[in-house]
Amino acid sequence: MNNDLYPMNAAEIMDRAVYVYKKSFWKQLAFAAIFGVISYVASTILSFVFPMLMAFFLAFNPAFTGGLVHGIGTIISMTLLVLVVVFFFVFLWYAISSAGHSIIAGPVFFGYKAKFPFKQLPRMVGRIFCTLLAKTIASLPFVGIAVLFAVSGMFQTLIAWAPWVFVLVSFILLVIYLLYLNVFSLSIAVAVFERKTFFNALIRSWQLINGEYWKIAGMRLVWLLLTGIIYTALAGVMVLATVLAVSIVTSLDMGVAGVIIIGITTILTVLITFAASFMIGPLDGVFHTTLYFNQRIKREGLDIESRLGRLSL
Repeated sequence: MNNDLYPMNAAEIMDRAVYVYKKSFWKQLAFAAIFGVISYVASTILSFVFPMLMAFFLAFNPAFTGGLVHGIGTIISMTLLVLVVVFFFVFLWYAISSAGHSIIAGPVFFGYKAKFPFKQLPRMVGRIFCTLLAKTIASLPFVGIAVLFAVSGMFQTLIAWAPWVFVLVSFILLVIYLLYLNVFSLSIAVAVFERKTFFNALIRSWQLINGEYWKIAGMRLVWLLLTGIIYTALAGVMVLATVLAVSIVTSLDMGVAGVIIIGITTILTVLITFAASFMIGPLDGVFHTTLYFNQRIKREGLDIESRLGRLSL
């Protein structure tokens, strides 16, 4: 792969993304594994602790359940609280993951050695978190339309009269929403590499995409499908192996030995599925980092700026 920078077409962008991924593979995998294990442990602890805290809160705050809100109000309040907590941790998880993989991929795009991102993570995560919050706010009109559709009589009518029409309408609304989000697809890379955040990152993303909207949407769809196929292939092989092991053990009535075989196969399946997710996880950040820099090269002459920077060194 030639490290010279130039505006690339769709095939070259994907080729460059694969190159960046290969060159930074071990650092990407290490970060994904470390962060993945920490996330799994944290989510497991949270799944036990959060329900206990909620139960404690309800048990020892009678004013909340009896005085301020009650009945349906209690259910709505608790649901909103749960959603806020869930969204906070999902945003935080995505912000850390995106920041780490993008920081690792950035130098490799320009032909430099990949660096581990820990020193840069804290300030990057805050900007990405705020950008995700801005994307959520920008999505509120679609959420409102979905809620109105759900509570309207049309919702019940479509389900009772023609379920397939309901599915079709829901699918169309989902596609429109995803196409809308494509406008902001480079906002995370903007937050990482340009220190912009919140609505400024969304506006900047649109400036980089404007004029090539459908091309970028198509590339992102193809990349998503390719990564999905790769993950399905990696994880699917082990799932099939588990099913095959269970079938053989059941048919041969292998007793204790069969139980051991099934146990080992199941453990291997879990481990390889985790490994597959760690390998696939960085691809999103790598691709959008590559796409972001290509748009800047194409529109702003970032390649010339980079060459001048190298000469100055």
